[in-house]
Amino acid sequence: MKHENFGRITIIVGMQYGSEGKGAITSYLAPGCSLGVRTGAANAGHTIYYEGQKFIMRQIPSVWVNPYAKLVIGVGAIISPDILSEEIECTDRILPVKNRIFIDYRAHVISRKQIRAEQRTDLAQRIGSTSATSGEGIGTATADKVLRKKSCVQAKDMEWMKPYLCDTVEMVNKYLECEHPIILEGTQGFGLSLEHGNFPYITSRDTSAVALAASIGVSPHYFDVQVIGVVRSYPIRVAGNSGSFGEDSEEITWDKLTKFAGADQPIIEMTSVTGKVRRVATFSEVDFTRACQVNRPTEIALTFADYLDWRIHEKDEVSRTVESFISDLENLYDAPVMLVKTGPETVIDYNWYRRSMLRKIR
Repeated sequence: MKHENFGRITIIVGMQYGSEGKGAITSYLAPGCSLGVRTGAANAGHTIYYEGQKFIMRQIPSVWVNPYAKLVIGVGAIISPDILSEEIECTDRILPVKNRIFIDYRAHVISRKQIRAEQRTDLAQRIGSTSATSGEGIGTATADKVLRKKSCVQAKDMEWMKPYLCDTVEMVNKYLECEHPIILEGTQGFGLSLEHGNFPYITSRDTSAVALAASIGVSPHYFDVQVIGVVRSYPIRVAGNSGSFGEDSEEITWDKLTKFAGADQPIIEMTSVTGKVRRVATFSEVDFTRACQVNRPTEIALTFADYLDWRIHEKDEVSRTVESFISDLENLYDAPVMLVKTGPETVIDYNWYRRSMLRKIR
């Protein structure tokens, strides 16, 4: 039974293979939330802009741009201590975050030993996938956790993390019970899910909406849940042998995409963490339909809409080409496209109530 008087949790889910723009959508919605949660590991870099400055967030929730929001790293997270420490120091110079961060004491922490072990084993060669590991100990730490090795390190074992530790499961649930709006920022994409992706070209966890909720200790059947499925106009995968795209899509070059978009400058993307050129393909209706079937989004956020028509780049309006694409998405699945991202710093919001509310808060 859902309790209508309880707070709303908005789950931001990547519907393809990652890099859909989840961070940008999260930061846009940030002014309207009291608490932001991130789970997963640091292999997912979320790019956001704050006052014209670019940030790539790998551990701290992107809602840090809201100076009043609490920032939670959930129980299911795998923490890279050096990355987290660096992000805290970096963001705290822009907006105070040290008094807003809460880390679950049970979250696992990557050790130096796990990093060395991962770099020695060369997992990518063993399973034939360049997406197998980033060499930062994430896969090894996850495997050690599943194997329940005594050598595992948790946040409660880290002296410098102690000021931030708490039971985040209780904290998140209490916030929802007190009618506070929460954003759960998903990591990577549904196509990389351990359960639903194209094995072995996947990540080490399930990235679906229900799994994300479970990883922070929230029941999606009890609270008011909104799922925003973030969809790229052209899906990407990391460089090399990182797995296939949808059966109805075609891998293309960035030069070809540039011509399709009618761009007056080359369009090309590099991974936010490793800096390698991404692979790109045409949109897959098959992949989108399956992602909707499992995640059941209540609304869709279309990102990289300017790749369909470069004339709308960073504009607050869309063209007929983009309108046609939006119509196709809404015909494939019965959920409205309410957010459209036309550039790194521009999001169009068709929800007039939310748009006016966020403008007032800002």
